Amino acid sequence: MSDTKEFPAAERLRRHRALLLALEAIGWLHMTGKAHRDFLLQHGGKIRDYDQKKWYDGLAESWNNCWGWLSRPSDFKLPSSFDGFLKKFDQGTSEENAIGLLQAAHAMASGVEKNLPKSSSKYLGQDATHMWLATAYGKPVRNLLVNPPALLTGENAWRDLLSHVDCFLAELELLGKSNSGNLGAWWVWREKAAGRDGWLRKAFTGTLAETRLPNNDVTIWDQSYVAAALFKSAAAGALLAGAAFNWSKLKQQTRWRLLTVGIGADHYESRAVRIGDWTGTRRCLDQFIDDVRRLVEVDLAVGSLLYRDDQVAVFSFPGRRLDAKGGLADPEADAWQKYLENEVDHLAGTFKLETPPYCSISTTSSRSIIFMNDEINKARDTLAIPLHKNWQFDCSMTEGNVCPVCGVRLNGTKDKERPCPVCKERRLGRLDAWLGGQSVQPTIWIPEVADHNGRAALLTFKLPVNKWLDGSCVDSLRSQVAAEWCRNNPKVQNYGISPDTAYTDLLNYVKEKVAREFDPGDPVLRLLQDGYQHESDWESFFAKIVEDRSHAPGWNALNDAERAAWLVHQLLRKNASPGRLYRFWRTAEEFFEKLLEEFQEIAAKDTNRLRVRRLVLKPDSSTSTGWKDLMVYNGRYRDIPVTLFYRESSQDFLTVCNVAAFSGKDLKGETILLKDDNDNKVLSLTISKVENETGPLGVYYPVIPLELSPERFRILVPLSAAAECIDRAIKAWNEQFARVWDRMPLRTGVVAFPQKTAFQAVIEAARNLEMLLEDGNKPAVWRVESRVTRNGQTALILVRPDGASELLMVPVQLPDGRVDVFYPYVAVEDREVRFPLDFRTPHGRVYRHVQDLRRGDGVLVDPSRIATIFMESTGSRFEPISTWHLSDWSQMCDIWRLLCGLGVTATALRGAWAILDDARQRWRGTECGRPESDGAVWLSLVRSVVSDRLGARGAVLESLVEAARADLLGPCLDWHMKVLKLSPGEVSR
Repeated sequence: MSDTKEFPAAERLRRHRALLLALEAIGWLHMTGKAHRDFLLQHGGKIRDYDQKKWYDGLAESWNNCWGWLSRPSDFKLPSSFDGFLKKFDQGTSEENAIGLLQAAHAMASGVEKNLPKSSSKYLGQDATHMWLATAYGKPVRNLLVNPPALLTGENAWRDLLSHVDCFLAELELLGKSNSGNLGAWWVWREKAAGRDGWLRKAFTGTLAETRLPNNDVTIWDQSYVAAALFKSAAAGALLAGAAFNWSKLKQQTRWRLLTVGIGADHYESRAVRIGDWTGTRRCLDQFIDDVRRLVEVDLAVGSLLYRDDQVAVFSFPGRRLDAKGGLADPEADAWQKYLENEVDHLAGTFKLETPPYCSISTTSSRSIIFMNDEINKARDTLAIPLHKNWQFDCSMTEGNVCPVCGVRLNGTKDKERPCPVCKERRLGRLDAWLGGQSVQPTIWIPEVADHNGRAALLTFKLPVNKWLDGSCVDSLRSQVAAEWCRNNPKVQNYGISPDTAYTDLLNYVKEKVAREFDPGDPVLRLLQDGYQHESDWESFFAKIVEDRSHAPGWNALNDAERAAWLVHQLLRKNASPGRLYRFWRTAEEFFEKLLEEFQEIAAKDTNRLRVRRLVLKPDSSTSTGWKDLMVYNGRYRDIPVTLFYRESSQDFLTVCNVAAFSGKDLKGETILLKDDNDNKVLSLTISKVENETGPLGVYYPVIPLELSPERFRILVPLSAAAECIDRAIKAWNEQFARVWDRMPLRTGVVAFPQKTAFQAVIEAARNLEMLLEDGNKPAVWRVESRVTRNGQTALILVRPDGASELLMVPVQLPDGRVDVFYPYVAVEDREVRFPLDFRTPHGRVYRHVQDLRRGDGVLVDPSRIATIFMESTGSRFEPISTWHLSDWSQMCDIWRLLCGLGVTATALRGAWAILDDARQRWRGTECGRPESDGAVWLSLVRSVVSDRLGARGAVLESLVEAARADLLGPCLDWHMKVLKLSPGEVSR
């Protein structure tokens, strides 16, 4: 793809591209038999004769003899037929051909916690009446047999799936037989199946790969895609090793590296002068990562994407075998590092990026990808310095001023505000994409986002997905609970393990066994982990169960008690398997994608339909000449800001502002003075005709998405719609993450600003909010005040460190009525295991089921918070920023509704608060009372003023007094009256 020196290893992979992509396709399809309704019915106890391995009987017979057209080295071992993969991949013994590589990949993608003995794990099964798919964070999504997705609706859907598979494989064969070097054709073939909107991905994300609880959180796609990625990379490693590759013990010996590529998006964001600079560059950076994907996934076919956010993409990559007999050794990995750096640098050069990309192959080879977050953090730390290595970039201009956007190129003119050709091209690329829109799409113009008061809001939401990727938050999730396992396997009670003290008893039992010679026939451990009986020594068992799935110290660095603690912990918890890590970040990204859809609907909701429409203004013959094609012009019609977009092809102007303000006004014959968006030249427009735009640009969503990744979502919305958008986000977060609320906080920032505010100032304010929320969101101890469980919900009242109480509702029941003993645990101050469901991590942290919490228990919470700022001027971004808990935000909205119900005037409200605020300022820090305390004088004054001036009585009065005590009354009035410009009686939507 570049002019770099030929690299024989890369050329070897390119020659066998068809083989590697065919093996990846087998990886995607190897569990297709589970995508049938009968698979669920069989595991739900309704039928007994379904054979998931025979699904391929419905395919064309020619595929089963496909190896003839696959070019492959003689030393690369394949099974004799396609069905060999499907019949043998999940056998206990490791095959000494490519099946063994698939076995290794499948085992790693699935997770060792699924390797449960059938006899001892029957109690975890779901029956046909309750066959639920759950999210990675424990929320039940769908009862697949009662409310089936399209794939599970019957034989017609199944035949349709097989028909798609047939065509997919036939296209693969055609590409392979032609020995096609057409990367575009290979890319399209792959994306149609596995891309974001791929048919196979859509089908497989709707149903289960595992029906037992709680492993019903990973779909067929999660496991199949990750298994295929690892399989593909392992096969590439075997191809590269050639005759030196050892085909024995592949399940035990195969390991993987990670390839990490990144680009410093934060630098480009901070340099953006206008919104088009950032959105255009964001589009450019996304295209760069897509080209990297094309290089890695198709051109070299050496790996597949495992993680992607706004800056970093991580791919699977061949590793070195555990016994060093084949795979990618360190010297070869170093050579690949240099080659891929050159290739990635070349791709960055084609986009004329002024900062160098990051490219790194991990030095670690592992049987899992638990170290992925370390690689991501290493990339982010490096990218924090824009020029982290020598970098030559396009700089063709030799005269003019320095570009105000990139700050490094000359713009070729004397105009200091004119961008250089490269930055201008990025702006225009975003414009071209907008002009070519074929359906309703978000706008790209801030004036169209602005509400009727000319104000917009940048909303930013963050989820700490990184804490789930490194496995630290997974400690709280159970694959089995010792007490339930003991109760449902009474045999273990004969060995001193009681249901009431099962965790401690099991810990002592394993500690005693670890000190002795390994016994593969141990009756207790064989009931806990199916693979135990196939091991021969403690050290190798420990390596597979513990070292492969955690950041635990090695066997030799621990004593027997510590070894036992790690073993029990890993055997009972859900593990950070590659398939689950993929599901973690995909779930978070889908959460934000769903919010984007809902925010679009909220922003477009208006009784005046002109809010989402554009007008065409036809100039008359007396209008000024000299209009520039595709240029933006700004002016005012009476007191209304106007932004227009000139189209030379139709010689008219398209409105790109909120035209709802023109409702009821006749623009025909009106004259508007307009300024060129670049050189401020004043021109006169006289309107001869006004029409509705009827083309693809006729309607739009008044939002501008700025960024959407697993960890962060930024979007511009009308300020009038901001409160409803935030409320919807909080509601969705409560629904999706209620079981992990204490360790998956939602951090929300709101920057409200007039539409003419400089974009640089707005985005800097957003970064300040995010940094404040990040720095101030340290875990804190919240004290349990009360706990009540009723109707499958546990209601917790917790006292925060600031003294305020918070009510939390945590689901504790599974859809079939059983208690959820897998998800709703919290870390407590207590260091003792006191209840049957309690457990302790090897680091000493005790987790307790929310149903077992008692008054006075200290719970470690990573709190969800919100920060807001209203930018009356660009200097506002330097002012102190207020932050609140999310519940405080909801309470402020409730307070406003109470005030609206009093029927008072805005003057009365302002007058009452002026009295209270004056007293607050005078009394601050004195002994007679402060709003931060329960000062009797202060509260007495509040009660008196609110009662006399506003007429509040009873419960409403007490609620308003409590709001003043919590220092929420003032911020509530400021937000609703000063920022949103609402009058009493108007509720923010």
